[in-house]
Amino acid sequence: MIEAGVNFYSLYGLTIEVRWEGKGIKDEIDLLFSPFPFTMLSCLNNTSDITLHFAATDIPPNIPYPKSEPISFYGLSIYEMGDAFYITDGLSTFQARPQAGIGSITLYCSFKKNHPVSKYNLFLVGIFHLFPYQYFYHLHAAGLMKDGAGYLFIGESGSGKSSVSLGLVRQGWHYLSDDVLLLRLSVDGVEALSFRKRFYVDPALINHYPKITPYLKKTYDGEDTKQLLDLEPLYPDRFCPNCLPRVLIFTRIVSQSESKLIPIDQTSALIKLMKQSATLFFNRKIIKEHAEVLKRLLYQTQSYQLFLGTDVWEKPEKISEVLGQHEECTHSF
Repeated sequence: MIEAGVNFYSLYGLTIEVRWEGKGIKDEIDLLFSPFPFTMLSCLNNTSDITLHFAATDIPPNIPYPKSEPISFYGLSIYEMGDAFYITDGLSTFQARPQAGIGSITLYCSFKKNHPVSKYNLFLVGIFHLFPYQYFYHLHAAGLMKDGAGYLFIGESGSGKSSVSLGLVRQGWHYLSDDVLLLRLSVDGVEALSFRKRFYVDPALINHYPKITPYLKKTYDGEDTKQLLDLEPLYPDRFCPNCLPRVLIFTRIVSQSESKLIPIDQTSALIKLMKQSATLFFNRKIIKEHAEVLKRLLYQTQSYQLFLGTDVWEKPEKISEVLGQHEECTHSF
């Protein structure tokens, strides 16, 4: 007998219908959805905004690669054919039809043995192709809030976002997300929405924050040096699901002894924002809309470059002093 079923989820007002068939596939769906703020619904009163179809197969795939070279991203090949985008690791495939709001995910039998990070990458890149047609846009950034104002810390992996964010949460700041946010337009401006609450931190931080030790979990099979940290047990009242960003801080680790915060112009900030909005370049049809959201984000914020020196690594609490180098960064909003 073929295992099959349907679940309904909500995400910031979006409704998502998930259908599946195939042995063991429900366990994979539960894993894929677990780190993100999807709320399961008992039923769906209206039509769904997005429909995902999951199927398991043990037949080697016949993936219709185009003549042009596909985009390579985190071990995935991404390409467009007709009205669909294909995201594949060579065996499993996420076919996204954004205008129809449909994703068809075929998981090859070996998928269950994959490293969970590679599983999440396939799922997220596919989902991020569907979200812009529902007016949600992703950004690789950490989100924090102080005194009602939102702060986005933006940078590549390894640029210090998580360490800075953890240091500020310990000093009383609220947090949205450590690494991935969603952006959408609201009546008040561009809003940032939490998309992954758990932090992804370097265990070396234990030297500064020994209280986090019981809450650290190795990342999946332990191959990665970073570990997962759930802040909720430590700081139960610090999570907030959304904020209006007022300050953008682009992080970069440098070898200098002293950290420095300097203002940057909107053109430089836009270029940096676009680099951390990878899906902007996957779909030419939504570039204009996505870029417009980033521009509006810049209009409502002040932008800074944060050079993180050895002083902050030796004394993480010094980050508040560094941010205070410009009064408008922490007080004018």
